Amino acid sequence: MADIDDLAATFGQVVAAINRRDAGAYSSFWHEQIVAFPPLSPFAIDGKAALRPLAEANFANAESFTLTPINPQCRVIGNTGIVWGHMSIALKPKDGPQRAMFNRFTFVFAKVDGRWQEVAVHGSALPSGN
Repeated sequence: MADIDDLAATFGQVVAAINRRDAGAYSSFWHEQIVAFPPLSPFAIDGKAALRPLAEANFANAESFTLTPINPQCRVIGNTGIVWGHMSIALKPKDGPQRAMFNRFTFVFAKVDGRWQEVAVHGSALPSGN
């Protein structure tokens, strides 16, 4: 249970960094070889060096951003941690109206040197009407 509790706590810290729009804090959880499918991107972002400037730009262009996990589930298999579920996103761009989105997500972590590091993340919109 300690690994699952540690994974859940790490995920909570990740969400808190995202909600603060703090790219530095969020990226401190990423493995150098992270692969990301952000909710609004049709393409994978490969590697921490490529993902960090995109996160900085997205956070800078938002007046507010709140990600709320809905009943996240955690599983640990060896040195791999998986957190999945649904989330609501409230986004207020600096140049537009507030939007609400509902997505499903998967965060995959690897335990490296005793610390959970995010190695993959995928967020996608729920199909309309569901």
